[in-house]
Amino acid sequence: MDLRRKNTNHRRDSMEVTTDELRMLIKEGKKLGLTEDFFFKGMLLVSKAKVLTQKDVDRLDNMTNRKIDIKMTEETDSLVSPKVKKAMNHEILNHLKNHIYYNKLKDDKRDEVGRIIDNLFPHSDYPSYALQHIYGFSKKLYTHSIHVAIIALIIDLTWQKEHNNGLIDSMRLENILFGALLHDVGYLTIDKKYWAGKRMDKDFQDPNLRSHPSRGYELLIRDQGKHCFNPEVLNIVHHHEERVDQSGFPTGLSETKIGSSSQIVGLANEFEHLLNNELTYSVSYLEMCRYFMSRKSAYNKNCLDILCEEFKGLD
Repeated sequence: MDLRRKNTNHRRDSMEVTTDELRMLIKEGKKLGLTEDFFFKGMLLVSKAKVLTQKDVDRLDNMTNRKIDIKMTEETDSLVSPKVKKAMNHEILNHLKNHIYYNKLKDDKRDEVGRIIDNLFPHSDYPSYALQHIYGFSKKLYTHSIHVAIIALIIDLTWQKEHNNGLIDSMRLENILFGALLHDVGYLTIDKKYWAGKRMDKDFQDPNLRSHPSRGYELLIRDQGKHCFNPEVLNIVHHHEERVDQSGFPTGLSETKIGSSSQIVGLANEFEHLLNNELTYSVSYLEMCRYFMSRKSAYNKNCLDILCEEFKGLD
């Protein structure tokens, strides 16, 4: 199929196609993106920074019957081979299926979480690339990152159903998955001796540990020109240790300045540390709930209620 450009002055590299034509172009291996973000009922459905996949076209097909304005994307050298991306995706899905808290979910939530994870790697090299480095640096950190991502997805699915009239914003879920997988990438720039042992509250007064969100953010900003990270992903990495009562770090932001996705990943991060006995507290479900209730001013109440309800089957 030929790529025919629109005859306009301001978008010389764009063209209008039907969704069927778009599917054919993608099948032929063309690297295509939207000329602008696609919103549906106020929710970002597909970002213009994304290389379109067949699943993206399915989303668009369900939401619009008009022609879609697309553009050729720049060809870039792949960071990782398709074989490595496939293996990484398979490993994360295996982690998912072996989680006791995942397997206690209802079928529709399990399926949705699985689909989001399965859809992350085909259109983005960076998660596989970064996770390879995290794995090489610390298998413990790698496993923690995957667990936090899964917990955050589970919380957000319920959050969205409560706040979006039952609609699910898949792009938001993808950003949460991406941001959660990379939330601790800043540790790659810090000596392991500062964080590899038990995590105790007093240890987080150490400037080295308190700097890891900023370090991770700076790593991603450095590659922003090449990878076009969604601002929500950047905010998750930068703000996942912030708390709504301004007790967090690195900046001590207030609740109104911490995005809901960052709040969810921050809560999932703390919960995962408890699950794996990384904190100096008991890991029984009742004790975990007591711990969070004792610090409830630090977390979004709605997210905390969802967490306690979704994971009550752990006891």
